[in-house]
Amino acid sequence: MTSLTPLSFPKTRSALWDNSPAGDKLRLQLCTHRKPRLVLLEKALRLAQRHARHSNKPHLLCFLLGSLCVDADEEGVTVTLDRFDPGRDQPGAAGRVPTALLPGDVLVPCLFSAETVTSSDAVVQSEAELHHCFKVLQQCVSGRQTLDLSQLLRVRGRVVCSQQSDAAAFSLSWSAVCPSVSVDVQPVRAVPIIPTALLRSLTGANRPPLHANRQRGFLTMDQTRKLLLLLESDPKASSLPLVGLWLSGVVHVYNPQVWAWCLRFLCSSALQDRVLSESGCFLLVLFGSTHRAPQFFQCRGSTSGPQLDYRLLTASQRVTLYQVTTYTEAGFPVHQL
Repeated sequence: MTSLTPLSFPKTRSALWDNSPAGDKLRLQLCTHRKPRLVLLEKALRLAQRHARHSNKPHLLCFLLGSLCVDADEEGVTVTLDRFDPGRDQPGAAGRVPTALLPGDVLVPCLFSAETVTSSDAVVQSEAELHHCFKVLQQCVSGRQTLDLSQLLRVRGRVVCSQQSDAAAFSLSWSAVCPSVSVDVQPVRAVPIIPTALLRSLTGANRPPLHANRQRGFLTMDQTRKLLLLLESDPKASSLPLVGLWLSGVVHVYNPQVWAWCLRFLCSSALQDRVLSESGCFLLVLFGSTHRAPQFFQCRGSTSGPQLDYRLLTASQRVTLYQVTTYTEAGFPVHQL
């Protein structure tokens, strides 16, 4: 197909692909195989402790910053917090804001207390804070901006520190909110794809190695029921009839990046015309490094409307740090949220 050839979607929006199962069904969630894991580096905790001690305040709100990455086996995600940010007051803001937030950062507000708290004060996230998390997650998923997996896990922490003669004992509590929407995926027979430069770059012998150049986009069709790949950045994606999505740079369909991209397709307000099958399914095409040919799946989300359901995850741990002249780069034992 050339740029001069107009794209015409099939006049009949039914039976657009063969939905005969070609494998077992799998349910995708952020926690498909295991819950998210959190690692806090010692240096960040020591800096936060020092700042809280010098502030002479019984309670101090500050921030821990880091990153979220998909685990090597693609069966989960790990949040690594390696930086401390004291935050600052900003006119017009409801509370303190971070001073050095970078694109892609995971931002974790954290309340430090230098005294024993009662059970009524030990709540990591209040009801109002939870509702704020719900609102932010809804905006991220349904908005028009690019969606990053790190935006789908909202973490908040509470640290209670008890100072001893040569050590400090910390009680660490974490609370995280993520969408609980699941996506059922099942392999189906291959659907013809219109040969384009984009398709050749994804399937050719010189395609980029795994994770080197992850790309994603949407699927539309011509009147012969052949798929056309569109990049996420293609402005036509917002107005053309879309039958699904595609993703490269992953090995397994249960990679959390796949779940996040499916969520985007289901909920984004930027997509005006989603064409689902009679059973409410859409197509997913994966271009992986372990398969020369693309893999085809039929997907169905558990959400039937724009509003999301959510899941609350919690974790806690006690840690003792002794006085040292230098601190290590190692993280503490992993918290499983």
